[in-house]
Amino acid sequence: MDAPALPEGTPALDPDAVLDTLLAHGYRELAVVPCSYLKPLLERAAQRPDIVYFPATCEGEAVSVAAGAWLAGRRVVVALQNSGLGDALNPLASLCLPYGIPVLLLVSVRGEPGTRDEPHHDVMGRTTARILDDVGIRHAWLPSDPDGFVRAIEEAECVMETTRRPYCLLTRKGSFRDVPVPVPLARTAPDRLPSTAPTLSRADAIRWLRARLPEEQVVITTTGLTSRELYAAGDRPTHLYLSGSMGCAGAVGLGMARSGRRPVAVFDGDGAVLMRFGTLVSAAASAGPDFLHVVFNNGCYDSTGGQPIQGSVPFAATAELLGYAATACCDSLAELPPAYDKVTAQPGPRLLEIKVTTDPVPAPRVPLALPEIATRLRALLDPPAITAPAS
Repeated sequence: MDAPALPEGTPALDPDAVLDTLLAHGYRELAVVPCSYLKPLLERAAQRPDIVYFPATCEGEAVSVAAGAWLAGRRVVVALQNSGLGDALNPLASLCLPYGIPVLLLVSVRGEPGTRDEPHHDVMGRTTARILDDVGIRHAWLPSDPDGFVRAIEEAECVMETTRRPYCLLTRKGSFRDVPVPVPLARTAPDRLPSTAPTLSRADAIRWLRARLPEEQVVITTTGLTSRELYAAGDRPTHLYLSGSMGCAGAVGLGMARSGRRPVAVFDGDGAVLMRFGTLVSAAASAGPDFLHVVFNNGCYDSTGGQPIQGSVPFAATAELLGYAATACCDSLAELPPAYDKVTAQPGPRLLEIKVTTDPVPAPRVPLALPEIATRLRALLDPPAITAPAS
C-alpha cells in the first residue's frame, strides 16, 4: 500500500503558491524525475509559461544540469523521489560538494518509517535522512503552510549562501494540494508529435505478447504499471516483476541472457530506457542470440501521473544503429504481429518498439513478495533452489 497522507486536517500547500515563492527567490526552472507524491506541483510547473520544466532522464542528470545552471548564474530546483537519491549522490558528492555548488533539492520520501509502502521503498525510506547527514547536506521537512514554506526557502537560501553546499527539503504524500490542470500535459514537443496517434494500449500489447512468447521464456518487466499489467495478463514463474529499480530491467535481462540458460524478454518503458540508455549499447554488443527488448513508448511517465519524458526518441531506429540484430516499430494491434515476426525471425539481440496510448488500464499491484519472485525464478534457472532471505 502507498504511504498514508499527512495527518488528517493538515493543510496541503497550493502548488501555485509554492512556484510563486520559488520564482520570487530566482528559481525559474525545475529539473525533474517524477514521483506521484510530487504530481500536483509538477503538473502546474509543466503548465506555467513562467516556469521552465526540464524532464531529466535520471536523477544524476538533474543534479548535474542544476550545477551547470548555477555556474551560469541561474537557479534550478531539482525534484526527485528518494528512491533516486542514490543516482543523484554521484554528482552531489563528486561535483556539487567538492566544487562548492549549491543546489536546492526537493525530495519526496517513500517508505518513511512508521508508514506502509511498497517494500522496495523500505531501505531508502529509513536511510534518506542518514545519507544526507553522512554526506553533509542539510535538510528539513517541507512545512505544510505557505508562510512556513517561505521561511523554509529563506533558511535554505541562507544555508546555501553561507556554506555553498546543496540543501534538501523533504516532502511527504499529500504535501501538495491537487489543483485542476486546465490543459493536458504536453508529453512530446509539438514538432515531434507523430502523424498518427497510437491506438494500442500497453495492457493489450502485453496480453498479446504473453500469449505468444514461449512458456519457458523469462520475462522481466520494468517497475510500475508494466509489471502490474503482465501479472494481470497471467502469472508465470518465469516472470520477474521489478518493483522499483527503474531503468534497470534491460541490464538485468542482459545479465540473464548472457548466462544462456533461457531466452529472455524485457518489457521496458521509454522513460526507464532513457535512465540507463547505455544499456542499449551493451546489449547490442553482448546480449547473445536470445534477447528480446520490448520498449513501450508513450512519451510519458505513466506510473507517476503522465509527466512528459525528454524529447521523442526513435528507439527502434537507434537500436538498429547500435547494432541490434533486428528491430521493428509499430503503433497498432494490426501492426504488432508482423513487427513481432520480424524481430523474432533471427537470432541476436532484438528490439521491438511499441507505441502505446497514454490511458493506462487499471491493474492491481503484484501480490507476490519480492524475495518469492526472485527465488522461484532462480529455482528454474539454477536448481537446486536457494532459500528466500528472512523477512
